[in-house]
Amino acid sequence: MNTTSQNSLVRALIGLTAIVVLGLFNGCANYKLGSAAPIPFKSIYIKPTTNHSFAPQAQPIVSAQIRETFIHDGRIKLVDNEEEADAVLYVDLTEYKRTAGARTSEDTEVASDFDITLISSVSLYSNRTGDFLFQDRTIRAQTNAYIGNPYTVGEIISYQESERQAMTHLAREMARKVTDEVLSPW
Repeated sequence: MNTTSQNSLVRALIGLTAIVVLGLFNGCANYKLGSAAPIPFKSIYIKPTTNHSFAPQAQPIVSAQIRETFIHDGRIKLVDNEEEADAVLYVDLTEYKRTAGARTSEDTEVASDFDITLISSVSLYSNRTGDFLFQDRTIRAQTNAYIGNPYTVGEIISYQESERQAMTHLAREMARKVTDEVLSPW
């Protein structure tokens, strides 16, 4: 091969590489994180969660987690006054279920693991239009509560302690799902 054909080949490879790189950068330049649909409100007031379930002490934990999740997301502003908000969020804890997930090997009547489910009804009201953006949507969060500690022999955690620890996880899961429901396009 002579040097002229080698130079032509190198130029062609450089040109092809430049086209590929520019194509990649062009694709990345137009990428937007999150949903393309605009959120129809700029501020939200979150009413204190109501608890019509038998979930122990769930109302303040879920309320705090929902607020924290919206603050962390940052796409809309939380306001402290219902009249100043573009939208108002209502969350009602409607059902709390415990079912045995696993039994102890010594006594099959005694559960060592519980599946816990928290169900809520969520509504979003628009102060601008005077109508609900959505109403009574059911959201479900699930977790487990373990009575025994699998990492130590003979250590038993009381069911109340186990349930209290699981409630924090349930509240985080519920808050994440509520936030997704509110901020996602309907």
